[in-house]
Amino acid sequence: MAGGGTAGHVTPLLAVVKELEKQKKDIEIVFVGSIGGIEEKLVPQTGLKSLSIHSGKFRRYHRNAFLNIIDPQTILKNILDMKNFFLGLSDSFKILKEEDPDIVLLKGGYVSLPLGLACRIKKYPYFIHESDIIPGLANRLLLKKAQKVFVSYPTKNFEDISEDKLVYSGNPVRKGLLTGSREAGYKTFDLDKDLKTILVIGGSQGAHTINMLISDSLSKYLEKYQIIHIAGDYDYDWLEYKSKDVANKGRYKLFNFVSTELKDAYAVSDIVVARAGNNVLTELAALSKPTIIIPIEGSANDHQAANATAFSREGAAYVMMQSHLLPEKLFKQVDALLNDEEELSFLSEKIHKFYKDDASEVIVEELLHYYEKSQKEEEE
Repeated sequence: MAGGGTAGHVTPLLAVVKELEKQKKDIEIVFVGSIGGIEEKLVPQTGLKSLSIHSGKFRRYHRNAFLNIIDPQTILKNILDMKNFFLGLSDSFKILKEEDPDIVLLKGGYVSLPLGLACRIKKYPYFIHESDIIPGLANRLLLKKAQKVFVSYPTKNFEDISEDKLVYSGNPVRKGLLTGSREAGYKTFDLDKDLKTILVIGGSQGAHTINMLISDSLSKYLEKYQIIHIAGDYDYDWLEYKSKDVANKGRYKLFNFVSTELKDAYAVSDIVVARAGNNVLTELAALSKPTIIIPIEGSANDHQAANATAFSREGAAYVMMQSHLLPEKLFKQVDALLNDEEELSFLSEKIHKFYKDDASEVIVEELLHYYEKSQKEEEE
């Protein structure tokens, strides 16, 4: 299986790994990720065989397709990454030759593309999982020859994909995330049980805009509440410096990255401020967490805005667009929700409906069914 670059392309695959190992004891799984990606931290912890390939992004910094073609910064970076893409394709051919897999599962993203194309050329069967409501570029390029395309939203949202390929699996969540404890959260993060807790999480790479919005009103938040802020590597140092003299500093728990403790951070939080990556949204849905979503604007295909819209349409979360958002406005919304128990309860109920608790099982069932069928055909 292949995925990487962000935790959203890694952790769902690790959830599938657990289910595969549970259902088929003699299985051998090889995880293919990117050189320098977060998967190089996450995957070795599981004991899986882990391989890294070169990979290159196709950057689209502008909404206007023409600007993406003529913008010098975009052109230069895409040219440099084109070399990495072809190196990744070469790496992928080598992996297929050495590992000779029965099935390949691709999570999408720039890490999956070279391996997926190598599978197409060498006729290896592959499956795709798409987290977002708008498929990413890599998956769009690969879905035509995929055996099945697993999706996280009902199939009616994917009219451009052949219906016989679609499988509504939901997005796999690591079961360990569902075992968090509020009591453990108070202890782990040294929190006050008499104060409500805000969790701010921007994904595995952080979210600069959200970090600034929280930081600019930090003293107001800490007058009444306590915050667990998972800020990412890039912003950690300046957030630590900026908050060093703020009143009630002890109520502010700042981290660049949280791994095993994340389950308790979720459990102890009363409200979450997050991006709209579907991996985080699925985890919040699984845990019924009242959420304020601030999607990245201008992301590839605007997939985060589309994800956020799907949740907002069902009353499952509050969506605030960052282009119109000021620190004071965000604080007022958080404050209003934390003082409205009825609304918090409503949000908890609605967001949980987006969680499909058998996602890993559905994916594994399809993979094993294909494997068993292909084995019979070989014997015949």
